Amino acid sequence: MTMRNKILLIGAIAFVAYVVGSRAATVQVNKGESVRHQLVRMWNDPKAKKERAKAAKKAAKAAEKALDKVRR
Repeated sequence: MTMRNKILLIGAIAFVAYVVGSRAATVQVNKGESVRHQLVRMWNDPKAKKERAKAAKKAAKAAEKALDKVRR
């Protein structure tokens, strides 16, 4: 694997991570609530869990496609 391909693969993974993060489900934040509690509540939100599962499948598929392309 050449250096250029490695950089492109890392860039593609970073882009997918950015898109997944920007589209993640948002949860309303209550004033006076600790940051830790907000994170736990957001992590356990059913909508967020569903989005994480979809994003993980999509990222795995994209990574497999990128690896197949690199191997050829």
